[in-house]
Amino acid sequence: MNQFLQNYLIAIVVFLLMLIFLLMGAMIFILFKLLNKPKNEVVAEIPTEKPVLKVSPEKLKLVEEPIVEKYYCIHHKEAPSVGSCLICEEVFCVDCLVDHESMHFCKEHFRTYANFKWKQITDTRTTPDTPEDGLYIYNFKRDLWLNKTIPSFVMTHYKINIENDYIESFIQLNVREDDVDKLILELEKYKALD
Repeated sequence: MNQFLQNYLIAIVVFLLMLIFLLMGAMIFILFKLLNKPKNEVVAEIPTEKPVLKVSPEKLKLVEEPIVEKYYCIHHKEAPSVGSCLICEEVFCVDCLVDHESMHFCKEHFRTYANFKWKQITDTRTTPDTPEDGLYIYNFKRDLWLNKTIPSFVMTHYKINIENDYIESFIQLNVREDDVDKLILELEKYKALD
């Protein structure tokens, strides 16, 4: 009986030692993988599919400069961007972006916003079937800034259309009060070219 217990005990000890070695091997493997992971590897998964906008080429009016996605503040190259300025559309980190009544401005253009009275000159409605209807407003705003350095900003408001079960948006271009008359005429010409 004593011999049987001794053999049984040896088998248990051998089994436990093998289990410990297996667990240590798994831990070393995981630790090795974690330590050899590239430093700049993104941990969060970024969706690779971009939303597709069904717009006919005739409806698009291209501005000379292409839009480039930016991920870091233009003033602090190591700081990730948290948003863009409504006026210049550049991206900024949390220290450089001013949040005012759910609007975001860089510090320079917040002063511009605060020093002028602003007036809304558009209220264009878009639906899921007509998303391109407001595209000319964004292009016009961008053209104003890039080619004429005239500040303006676009606000988009959303409304749920319960009757037809979709979300509609209202695209509103805001300009300085002194520029209203001139820019309404320019916007009409711009829209006619579109």
